[in-house]
Amino acid sequence: MRGSGSISSGFILVLLAAALTLSAAASAPAPRIQFDQSSFDFGTMFQEESVGHEFVVRNTGDAPLKIDKVTTSCGCTAALPTEQEIATGKTAAIKVTFRSGRMRDRVTKYIYVESSDPLQPRATLTVTGIVKREVEVTPSSVVFGNVKIGEVVERAVLIRPVDVKSFRILDVKSEHKAVHVDRPEAIKDKQGGYRLRVRLGPLSQPERVYTTILVHTDLEHTKDLRITLYGKVGQQQTRPAPSTR
Repeated sequence: MRGSGSISSGFILVLLAAALTLSAAASAPAPRIQFDQSSFDFGTMFQEESVGHEFVVRNTGDAPLKIDKVTTSCGCTAALPTEQEIATGKTAAIKVTFRSGRMRDRVTKYIYVESSDPLQPRATLTVTGIVKREVEVTPSSVVFGNVKIGEVVERAVLIRPVDVKSFRILDVKSEHKAVHVDRPEAIKDKQGGYRLRVRLGPLSQPERVYTTILVHTDLEHTKDLRITLYGKVGQQQTRPAPSTR
């Protein structure tokens, strides 16, 4: 029993020492990070657009606040602080730019702010919203697969309206000499849109094709559509000569 009482007393002393240490640390001058808002809803935007926002960051502590690093959860989101060090009682901003690209529907992206605040060394900011589509491209990228030398392979791409009633294709350009696109063909059904017939070939030597076609439209938000194309042009296999035996 005596040993047990000795252990209990020692444990209490350790707790008291830890509490005193925490109390001293809390009373020491330290920065405190605070945001006017931790999330931003950009509402509705279209594909291939960008939206910007500034998160206001405050130092409510009694020591300078250092912004060590700002990172994001996605390459579509960029974030930079306007100041690397914020004095006591002062403010700065975290400038955020979100690019919708080919995203669709509701999206949520995160910004991580690492600072010298000992109580919150890593803060998380959130950007949310809905990305609408003026058109839908099917397939989103064209795969020709393995193509023989001298061969011509054709694929069809459909570009259909989604959040608009109609649109016009003004121009189509290929970025590869062996990729050819026919004049856009109007699709005559209730949804409408266009069909593009895309051909690869002929090529006279082996080549890995990774290129795009650029579709210029009269859409308000999606003026240019880039459609990626893949293919591998290889040596044409020759059949073995028939046996004379």
